[in-house]
Amino acid sequence: MEERERELLPRLVVRKDSVLSAEGPVPKEHTVELIEDALERFGKVLVWDLDGIERNRPNLRFIRRFEGEGLWVDAGIRRAESVIDVLVAGADRVAMGTKTIRDLEELSAARELTENLALLVDFAHGKLSGWGDMPRMAPVQLMRSARRIGIETTLVVDESFAVPRSVFHEAPPDVRLYAGIVPSRAFTSLPEHVGAIVDFWEVVPRKT
Repeated sequence: MEERERELLPRLVVRKDSVLSAEGPVPKEHTVELIEDALERFGKVLVWDLDGIERNRPNLRFIRRFEGEGLWVDAGIRRAESVIDVLVAGADRVAMGTKTIRDLEELSAARELTENLALLVDFAHGKLSGWGDMPRMAPVQLMRSARRIGIETTLVVDESFAVPRSVFHEAPPDVRLYAGIVPSRAFTSLPEHVGAIVDFWEVVPRKT
């Protein structure tokens, strides 16, 4: 049987007007072109908006540059109503994460406003991180709770890719699951049905 091609979700880190990489800011001359190429190739790009995550000030100007082109955005959303600002700016889907929302009621309130949501389950070195009631729930419970209120997509993220492998196998079968940040050499360590969240610059060649 032919193996299904792995679904990739490139993760791009943005601060103010700079696109970042492990080597530092990327020259702006080719950034828009490269992002547009990635959107055409992969169908979507996950934007890690550090202005939103760290300062609660989503970078709406950056999102507007790619309106309607498949941006998934983590802008550190804390309140349900803030989701609409990011969607109106042009995001295709908004992630709400365990690091920044206090409880599932906030997630449920956001779902009442839009179906274009994803649950983001944040790990740090293999341990679930979050505020309020979120850390007291196992990842599979979070995914099931999100699915019950109509959120079918879950992103499970650990910068060091130390996500417990049990998360992949215990996830509800009707959840659209992505996990990362996965180095390219480790793609095959994911179950076939799990999409790989990868560093943008690992799958998109930089221009110098």
